Amino acid sequence: MSEAADVASGHVPHAQSTAGHLQNHTEEQIDSRRLDHISIHNPRRILFLYGSQTGCAQDVAENAAREARRMHFSATVSAMDDYDRSLLVREHFVVFIASTTGQGEEPDNMKKFWKFLLRKSHPSDALDQMEYTVFGLGDSSYIKFNWPAKKLHKRLLQLGAKPFYEPSYADDQHYLGVDGTLGPWLDGLWKVALEKYPIPAHLKIIPQDVIFENSFSLVFDSKDEPMGDPQQKTNITEPILDFNREPGTFLATLVKNDRITNPKHSQDVRHIEVLIKDPVFPGYHPGDVLSLRPRNLEKDVDEFLEYNGWTDIADDPFTIVENLSDHTLPKHIPHRQTLRSLLTNHLNVFSTPRTSFFQLLAHFTENEDEKEKLRDFVSPAGQDELYTYCHRVRRTIFEVLKDFKDVKVPLNYLLDVFPVIMPRSFSIASAPLVSVNEQHQQQLQNGRTNGNGNAGVIHTANGDVPMGDVEGELEWKVDLCVAIVHYKTKLWKWRTGVCTKWLKGLQAADDIGKKAEDPDSTIPSIPEGIQEPPQFWVRIQRGTLKLPKDPNSPLICVGPGTGVAPMRSFLYHRIYAQGATENVLFFGCRKHEMDYHYREEWEGMERNGQLKVFTACSRDQENKVYVQHLIEQQAPLIWELLHVKRGTILLSGSSNRMPTDVTRALQRVISSQGQMSIEQASEYLNKVEKEGRFQQECWS
Repeated sequence: MSEAADVASGHVPHAQSTAGHLQNHTEEQIDSRRLDHISIHNPRRILFLYGSQTGCAQDVAENAAREARRMHFSATVSAMDDYDRSLLVREHFVVFIASTTGQGEEPDNMKKFWKFLLRKSHPSDALDQMEYTVFGLGDSSYIKFNWPAKKLHKRLLQLGAKPFYEPSYADDQHYLGVDGTLGPWLDGLWKVALEKYPIPAHLKIIPQDVIFENSFSLVFDSKDEPMGDPQQKTNITEPILDFNREPGTFLATLVKNDRITNPKHSQDVRHIEVLIKDPVFPGYHPGDVLSLRPRNLEKDVDEFLEYNGWTDIADDPFTIVENLSDHTLPKHIPHRQTLRSLLTNHLNVFSTPRTSFFQLLAHFTENEDEKEKLRDFVSPAGQDELYTYCHRVRRTIFEVLKDFKDVKVPLNYLLDVFPVIMPRSFSIASAPLVSVNEQHQQQLQNGRTNGNGNAGVIHTANGDVPMGDVEGELEWKVDLCVAIVHYKTKLWKWRTGVCTKWLKGLQAADDIGKKAEDPDSTIPSIPEGIQEPPQFWVRIQRGTLKLPKDPNSPLICVGPGTGVAPMRSFLYHRIYAQGATENVLFFGCRKHEMDYHYREEWEGMERNGQLKVFTACSRDQENKVYVQHLIEQQAPLIWELLHVKRGTILLSGSSNRMPTDVTRALQRVISSQGQMSIEQASEYLNKVEKEGRFQQECWS
């Protein structure tokens, strides 16, 4: 087949030339490796640097780079923390893409880069050679909307860099999500970029129906395997690992997975306990966050394999080979895989797809009607239709593939087409010193001592823990309070979140032990062959909420629903580790007998004079009552603790209406008790927030 015919059919052969610029696209392959930094002084070089927590900013960067390469720019993509910062002073054309995590914090893979930019030793003209723009991803329901991107833009200006195109800040609250802002912004970006750096006269923009080379190749081991290239097959006998251990992660064992809502209640909320036993584990702080990577369920993966015709090769081992220097395999994914392990542990094929998924899918169908529909979805005119078809009804990747029946995704494009499963984060619901002391007392009661009778102290990141003469290594218990995401879409189909679906199905150590002792118990049957409790890698990260330094300072906790998780951590720490008694909790649920999380614990603390609890059960009376109503009812108490005694208010929970309603209630309390106008009360609350005495950690 001729090279011209290759392009017409959508296939792009390998490039032969090593010249600095591509030749006409009908003569050469679009090989991204050749579009790397041929020279850092290349005037048509664009560097895309991203900070991404969930993969969305990375997806934006990689898609923008693909479009840049169609215009023959030399485009390179990198996470900010992976980029060699010593080269930054030589970059002249940079696009920064930054998402937001937590309460206006930068993503994990941007933190080191950001600290580097903040160095006071940098002169004000350090980046005067750089032209740049910034695209931010955020959610306007949060107070610090798009702060990482906005702060980055401000800092780059301070260092002498010049914006060549206006920054833009996407809002998840837009009905089209990120795409509502991204599409128009990119159109303008390319217009300005091409005006500054026109395409050489002998080149043309590469058509959308030409696909770039796959970023990775799956090289199967040598055997009678028809799917791989026989010239590339290997004889590697390395074992197939589920995960590579990432720096800063620790192995956790699931010991409890109990439903704490009434079985008749529509919402399934779990109390989960894990144990971390590692001599180098530094412990955790009250209010910290635990993140983990979920997996897809076996039955769902089997169905996906069967639908795509991959069942017969699902367990054949292969090696993942990286084809592009700026697109490496994520560190947690082992290079040795099978299709089953890759789909079970790493590829998120049951999530709602991003727009880039539809862009790539159009290359893998011979059905012209499907091809046209997929391209309509990603066109500016088709955004509303894509929203109606996909995002509004939360259609999954697998469901899209079933709708577009002639789409056949090549194995070598799996890692380009399907997103990687990202970690999920949960507020820790236990107190570190309390959990360790609890273990200490339990071991003493059980007689597990080393016999020397000497009282000892374990020095941890959170303080000194008295260990007496307890035998063995220290185990850290970490509690979580997790709501199982289960809802009916507008297609009248039930959806369960990828992570919570996996967590719900895990059999904890306690369940395995109880089932072994009593086979007739009501605990669900343990899958055949399961003898050991599940283990998985977890990471502990600092939360955004902080306790007052003085334990005698009053604490007001507002935590409806699973927002009570960090409050439980704080209250246990203050009451049992610090001896604090001036504690108040405002909790919200639907019904007292259905979803009042940890009721017995709060009632016990209240009986002991350690806590005052106010509970809003919204559905237990004709008129709905929420936490903001109880806050206003307790106005004199709030004012005394906040103003007179200079206490702290911590707020956690859903970021929908609740944070705004609670903030307005506090403003009304301050206005009435402090004899102020609402405007003055708002200024007072803002001042309290700047002092760190009003903190919020909410999520959508």
